[in-house]
Amino acid sequence: MASAELKLLPSEVIFLQTLQGSESSTVYKVAVHGMECVMKVFHERPREEWDRPDIEVSLCMREVAAYQRLKEKGLCARGDVPDFYGFMVDIDTTQWPTLSAFGYDEMSPKAILIEYVPDMKQIDLTNYTKARVDKLRDILLEMHDMRIMHNDTYPRNMMICSGEKERVLWIDFDVARLFPEDKPLTERQEEMFAWDVGMMDCFAKAMAADAVEGKIHKAWPCYYDGTYTFWKRVEMGLPGWPEPDEAQKPRA
Repeated sequence: MASAELKLLPSEVIFLQTLQGSESSTVYKVAVHGMECVMKVFHERPREEWDRPDIEVSLCMREVAAYQRLKEKGLCARGDVPDFYGFMVDIDTTQWPTLSAFGYDEMSPKAILIEYVPDMKQIDLTNYTKARVDKLRDILLEMHDMRIMHNDTYPRNMMICSGEKERVLWIDFDVARLFPEDKPLTERQEEMFAWDVGMMDCFAKAMAADAVEGKIHKAWPCYYDGTYTFWKRVEMGLPGWPEPDEAQKPRA
């Protein structure tokens, strides 16, 4: 499957399982031409007058740009991130019954298709080792060298696959920031990259202490940091916190 825009018919995609849902997207396990993969479908919004012109407002296209560079640089082939198969735009939800909830949006949804990684689990004390955290940090720094800032360096996006062929990988690049590789970073951009790795270092230090203690204690804020909800909503062009009546609505 190519890593460019895909023109898939509904008959070519079998929805097997809903893996995760949020305000910004819903993640499905699907089969395309018999191959299992992940289809992440995004709620889209129009660009507003207050949006910065240098920042892509589509979370889907931000993730596409990140995966395209990661694939070009070989991280997909190495297994350091899921393989990237391509993306879909202007999905007609009337032709995709499973995606009918997206039909209420102002804009048509977009989607990416990436590798389905069986038995992939978020890093926690049951699969923590210093070597695995060090590997995650090394991958992050390599992404920084490619001028990719993950911008969401929390353990929910640090995955471990134990088993016959162990994998340590990063996921979820929908709020990633990319910068030109042929230009020096500004002082502000350097600070942003430092923050990215600084969050990783805080987590690594906390997990090392918690591994000795035998329970999540110092790393607790990394798993349950409410600022994630705030900034994710900001990226989507929504208020930072849900209104009371909105908070009571069931999540997809």
